[in-house]
Amino acid sequence: MNIIAQTARLLIRELTPEDERLLLDLDADARLTRYVKKRTEQESKKVFKDTLRDYQKKTGMGRWGIFNLADNDFVGVCILDYSEFDRNSIELGYRLHLKYWGSGIATELAQAIVSYGLNEIGLKEICAVTHPENKASQKVLFKAGFQPHGRAFWHGDDLPFFKVSRSTF
Repeated sequence: MNIIAQTARLLIRELTPEDERLLLDLDADARLTRYVKKRTEQESKKVFKDTLRDYQKKTGMGRWGIFNLADNDFVGVCILDYSEFDRNSIELGYRLHLKYWGSGIATELAQAIVSYGLNEIGLKEICAVTHPENKASQKVLFKAGFQPHGRAFWHGDDLPFFKVSRSTF
C-alpha cells in the first residue's frame, strides 16, 4: 500500500481490497452524504473497484483512505484527481465520519493534500467546490489556502468554486 501523506494525526494512503467495506459504510451513511452525491451500494462498489484499478496508472492522484494514526481508525476518504466536470481541473474532495467533524481533522487533511499536490507531484493549481450551505467546508478550504473564484456548475448544482495555486500557497 502506498502512503500519500502523513500528518500529526493522520495517515493518508491508498485503499486496499480489504478496505472496501469501510468505503461502502461511509457511502451508506445519509448524514455524510448531505452535501455530496449519494450512491447505491452497487455504484459504491464500482467506484471502489475503479479506485484500485486507477492506482496502477501511477499518476500520483486518486482516491485515498484517511486513518487516525493513534488507533488506525478509518476517518474517511479524500480525492485529488481530474474533475469529472472539467477534465482540465484537478479537484480536492473529502468526506469524514461524523465523529471527526469539528476537530480540525478536515483542515489538517486539506492542508496535507494541497501540499502533496502542489509540492510533491508538481500541480500548478487545485480546485474545490462546496455546497452553498456547507459553511464548515468553505472554512476548511480557506484555512488550506483556497480562495473563492466565483461559481461552477458541478455535481448537478451551481456551487461556490475555490482555487489554490502554487504561487499563492
